[in-house]
Amino acid sequence: MGKFDASIDLCKLLDRRSFMLGMITAFAECVAGEAKRCAFSPPFYPDDYHALLPEAERIAKEQGVHLWFEENADIPEEVRVHWWVIYKFPEVLEEYKALREKGYNPAWDFDRFRTLLSYGIVWGENAEAVVPRMRQREEIMGTVARVLFKPGDWPPPRKR
Repeated sequence: MGKFDASIDLCKLLDRRSFMLGMITAFAECVAGEAKRCAFSPPFYPDDYHALLPEAERIAKEQGVHLWFEENADIPEEVRVHWWVIYKFPEVLEEYKALREKGYNPAWDFDRFRTLLSYGIVWGENAEAVVPRMRQREEIMGTVARVLFKPGDWPPPRKR
């Protein structure tokens, strides 16, 4: 077995498409198993859409969940990114859409979506008996932004 060369930037060796599909698979499994009410695919550039769509749809079908495409018309076109909302139950998608209709966008207002995404909460049967709390809140997009986007592209600016 060869020795690891620490001078190699492994991030440059990552295949973005595989990374994104791996995240979609993991989140779809969480939603399918009802560990999360819904999830977002990693955000992606518009040019990534057609490269991701067939496999993302296949993953959703295999996991028994649904995808809803978020176009993000409120993000300026020159910096726009997209994602899929991964959900199992239609009422969860309606909750997401209601937050969006109030003008909130997860790219800028992530805290408004934490409960919907099951971060730091408990839901389901006997949930009222549990006192949920997060021990330590972390920046959740650090690694994803570093791997998937050019420097400075996440979060996208509200206006140009």
